[in-house]
Amino acid sequence: MREGLPRWLGVAAASLLVSTQAAGADMDSAGRAPNRSAEAGPASDASPTPISGLLQLSFGRGVRFNNPYRLSTPLGESAESVSLAAAYLDLGGALLFGPGDFRHGASLSGAVALQGIGQLVLTPSYLALFGLDDEVAIRGRAGVPVVVAPDASAGLEAAVGASYAVAYGLGAVVELVGSVYFGAATDERSITTIPMLSLQLGICFDHQVAP
Repeated sequence: MREGLPRWLGVAAASLLVSTQAAGADMDSAGRAPNRSAEAGPASDASPTPISGLLQLSFGRGVRFNNPYRLSTPLGESAESVSLAAAYLDLGGALLFGPGDFRHGASLSGAVALQGIGQLVLTPSYLALFGLDDEVAIRGRAGVPVVVAPDASAGLEAAVGASYAVAYGLGAVVELVGSVYFGAATDERSITTIPMLSLQLGICFDHQVAP
């Protein structure tokens, strides 16, 4: 028994030394256990993409650069000259993705004429906003306006503008809109094209909905 005791103590001491070395391998230079969650990689730090909603109400008016139907309010001496289009109200909404310095997404607006023949135009668009600071953003939009009434037709549209945040999500917006509409045939042409340039001013409400 006395001869076996030192051997047993030697085995126990060796086992303790191995355990201590294994535990030390899991410690940093300050004697702390490493953060295993940090070793998981950047995917663990990924945050969800912000989502925001935008509502906008604008008043606008424009000019036509072609007047195949001899519409009223010509700006020149003849009915064929550049003419002033009817004033309109435009109500739209958008769902945007991304942080404040660059957000983009889909928008849908509806415009109704306030003068002359009643007209309704629906425009689905791609909208992008570039934030210059906390208040000012520039914006670009491209869409396909669809004339619902009085006669169905469609066109192409692009707009550039800017917005200024005032307070509580409310702000002011200005847009310069260029569009071309494809209309019905006349005695001179089988398909008419009506280019237009409009300026619209309005108010907007911008609110982050997630996360």
